[in-house]
Amino acid sequence: MSFGKDAIMQRERRIKHESKVKIRWVVLLIILILGFTTFIIFHEAQKPMATARRQTIQIATKYADLKSTATFYSSNLDRTYYSVAGKTNKNRAVYVIVAKKGGAVTVLDQRSGITANRARQLISQEKRPKKINNVGLTMINHKPYWTVSYINGHDNLCFATLSFKNGAIKKLIENI
Repeated sequence: MSFGKDAIMQRERRIKHESKVKIRWVVLLIILILGFTTFIIFHEAQKPMATARRQTIQIATKYADLKSTATFYSSNLDRTYYSVAGKTNKNRAVYVIVAKKGGAVTVLDQRSGITANRARQLISQEKRPKKINNVGLTMINHKPYWTVSYINGHDNLCFATLSFKNGAIKKLIENI
């Protein structure tokens, strides 16, 4: 009788163990599916900006004779602009600004204005933001400006528009 009882207990343990193994496989499968789905969503969300970057570099290469690019910027206040910093075939450091609509191209000598890092420094000194989200080049009335989006001390979104030439603040939009 005890032999039969041991066999039943072993069978119950085996069944319990098999169901634990099945549960582990199901959980692992769910984790893999969630991870893959997250990767796909993130990848798809990045596609428009990657496409804009690639197209901006192509346009800059064609219209400004760029041989290399260093940094890509985007700005989206009133209109959307994409820009790249790079060097021409004559080794001249330039910014190339491309309007999303209409494709107007503006080429600026980097020495004729402030850098993105200087725009960041100016906003950091003047506004003491918690975080700077983005710096990008834009055009307003055919003149170049840096736009800086940041989070202020009250956790509100803010935008500053700085003159490309000298870094003077032209416009502030605060506490959005």
